[in-house]
Amino acid sequence: MWLKRYIDENKYNLLLSSYDVSYLNNIDYNKFIKVYNVFKENNFYFIDDIILNYLEIFEIDDNIVRNKLMILKRSLGENYVYLIGNDMRLLEFILEK
Repeated sequence: MWLKRYIDENKYNLLLSSYDVSYLNNIDYNKFIKVYNVFKENNFYFIDDIILNYLEIFEIDDNIVRNKLMILKRSLGENYVYLIGNDMRLLEFILEK
């Protein structure tokens, strides 16, 4: 499975225990990469943890993720990545409709 390239072996095994394999196989690779790159461009140093805990974010349109991250940045300040790293529940905002 291509997700193995983005997380280490331990996290991959945790992912397999948390999600159904058919769900993982149906994740759109192109959409995943676009969202992955949004996090990378914004210097998120814990993308593998986001994959493990909030994989659903990688199924959202990358423009929506980018816009919601900018909203979080405006509300949390310049150190928003650090703050999100310490409380990843802040990412739930991205999942809200």
